[in-house]
Amino acid sequence: METSSAMVLSMEKYTQALHFNQVENIPLSKPVYELEQLKKQRLLHGTFFFGRHSQEIEIDSNYKPKWNSIQKQMLDDDTINVEKEKERCERYGYSLSNETHPRRRRLFLGALIADDSMKVIEAVGTEAYNIFHTVSFIESNVTQNQTPRKWKYNNPPSDELNELYQLFGPKTKVSVDYYVTALKEKNDMLMEFLFREGNTYRWALNEMRKDDVGILLDADETFSRDFLRAMQICDVPAFRPDQNCRKPKVIASTMVMESSPNCITKDRRWFHPDAILGECVEQVGNSTLHPPTKRQWNDRHGRRLPGYGQSFNYSMYVKEGLGPNNMYPLWAAVDFRMEEGGEMVEMADASPTGYHFHNFFESAEEIQFKYHTYGHPQKNAMDVPIWELDIDLHHAVDCARGTSKKTLDFNESGSSALPIYFMNEEVRKNRHQLWQNIVKADEERWNKKSNDEEEAHDAAGGKALTYDHAPSSNNPSHDEPPSISSNFSDWDSSNCAVLGLATGLSLESYKNFVGSWRSTGNPATSSLGLPKMPQRM
Repeated sequence: METSSAMVLSMEKYTQALHFNQVENIPLSKPVYELEQLKKQRLLHGTFFFGRHSQEIEIDSNYKPKWNSIQKQMLDDDTINVEKEKERCERYGYSLSNETHPRRRRLFLGALIADDSMKVIEAVGTEAYNIFHTVSFIESNVTQNQTPRKWKYNNPPSDELNELYQLFGPKTKVSVDYYVTALKEKNDMLMEFLFREGNTYRWALNEMRKDDVGILLDADETFSRDFLRAMQICDVPAFRPDQNCRKPKVIASTMVMESSPNCITKDRRWFHPDAILGECVEQVGNSTLHPPTKRQWNDRHGRRLPGYGQSFNYSMYVKEGLGPNNMYPLWAAVDFRMEEGGEMVEMADASPTGYHFHNFFESAEEIQFKYHTYGHPQKNAMDVPIWELDIDLHHAVDCARGTSKKTLDFNESGSSALPIYFMNEEVRKNRHQLWQNIVKADEERWNKKSNDEEEAHDAAGGKALTYDHAPSSNNPSHDEPPSISSNFSDWDSSNCAVLGLATGLSLESYKNFVGSWRSTGNPATSSLGLPKMPQRM
């Protein structure tokens, strides 16, 4: 039952306070999952309900990871060894912050959660086991295009929630908080931006400090464990105190695995997760020193407006005097993902600092549902084969068939950094076999559909239709499922050029575009036409 009184959470050294509806204290043995009994933050666009974190309730401790000796050795890094930490920092071009009295920064993780594979979350949790102070997940009652969905981690208490509480280790406070939207308008990406606001509210609720570090990611992404430890203890310029918050991000150089650990995308790096010092994070930093900027929805929510920090353009923010003394606005959760302003870090040997376990679903139907209902939804996603949904999926399907020219096997990556969860041959084998089975089942499904259509047309006396996939040049036999490779998988882009015009953006934007284009490994020539750029303040 909702109460009308409000409780102000007093947080030492904070310059801001959060207001939540107060509820009676709940014994550890009786976790509450009825939304109206939870602490809540009401906003114009919806309401966040804050559940109990994993150290506030009794957990059925049934998670028994089967780590091998290599994995156990990689996870055995709790003790601070000064010489080892100096070596670690050097791998990223850093030095140790304090050799005499080294201490680790606290890390806070934020992500959205919906129908993600628990195996993927386990992979992320293994990489970060017992490292984070707080792991915050936000679950919503709708997808990003406002398709209604049932709670997975709420009411009644679910086995999934009990398992999730354990995946990041007993030293970490893991929570799932719940968002109920009040919006009627449909705007796919805006909805994602609004969902993410709950992460920074949870960080503040768990008493995040200005010298802590916030990390925003999707549930299938993670920094490498070695780099997480480096961010905790090394002298990272972006984590030094008294930042102006203009370029506060530390950005991963991320290896992409597409649907299987044995399908590593060749010559490509992703550019998330992102990390920012607490003093530059909304709900944590000083909003008087770093006044709010203007945003797309009701001025306070969603992405920053052009000129107010979007694409690194602060011209209007500065012109209107919103940022005194060369100071810039605090960063909302959406800004971590969407805005420029930071440095992408890789290892000295060019190995990655993060991993993306992309499309690691349990069935073709789950993949289709994702593409049908989440960010940038495809209206026909439920009616086409998975290899037609996305170029990355197309390469992953080729990888499952052993015909891909765009992917690498786990053991052929050439990287000195690889995800700990998959440093287990049996785990890799099982996931790759599952992916092959998913592809095979989808091929058989669409072959049957093609045959049924042909028979129907023949029976009606019409001309038989042919379904749009041709046999592979590597497997021309009609006795086997047709190949899912198509012309564009063999397209040689080195003989092509990409042309573009751009205006009104910052030099940083153009650098980011070129860097992102080159990070895909595409050999095409690129030509970007720019007007003469005025002198910037």
